[in-house]
Amino acid sequence: MSVIALMVEVSFSEAFFKVHYTKGFRLSYPIPLPTSVAGIFGALLGIERGRKDWFENFLFGAKIKKYSGYVIENATMLQYKTYRLEKPVALLSLIASPTYLICIAGKERHIKEIESKIKDSIEFLPYGGQNDFFANDWSLAGIDMVEESDELTNYAPQDWVDLQIGGDLNIRLHILPVMHTLSENPNFYFVTEGKLKLKRKVPCTKTHKIGLYNLNNFKPQFY
Repeated sequence: MSVIALMVEVSFSEAFFKVHYTKGFRLSYPIPLPTSVAGIFGALLGIERGRKDWFENFLFGAKIKKYSGYVIENATMLQYKTYRLEKPVALLSLIASPTYLICIAGKERHIKEIESKIKDSIEFLPYGGQNDFFANDWSLAGIDMVEESDELTNYAPQDWVDLQIGGDLNIRLHILPVMHTLSENPNFYFVTEGKLKLKRKVPCTKTHKIGLYNLNNFKPQFY
């Protein structure tokens, strides 16, 4: 049975997908990782967070279509220490006005069922990383075939990327650490413009070249 991907376009006024390892300064990934994408689809479908068996049947990924840059805000952090409560202020980096294509991929029968459920009604509005960043708008963006490709337009482990072979001259990259088990290098390349050339082929959507990943390769797992 063929593997296909359902795409949903979703936009936010602001979004925040917390970068792993950051503490004093709260930095956001420019594109939601597969775990965050799964959370968005889980909200749309009303899937309980504990349903690990359900999420393991699919691949997830996302691509940024446009954004206005980053907005830096002050955030108050509550820290409880012995006999006192401290309220230090930390800088919070938000993505301004992003629009994403998010994808869920799996067997054709299952993806068609998900598409039908979302068309009929959704359980909860998607949000951009935190529950106070609700979507401005969202819409079904169609179905695409899944193929193996060595070119991606979203993200991949740094040591999978071959920057020496051709590539897009207009590429814009962000390098950020991710908790993953795909390689020993913790860093990922995130593409906000252009595409990556890889040293290997990975599953991706045929038209938009959105790389797709299994949730078991990412930590912490939201479910």
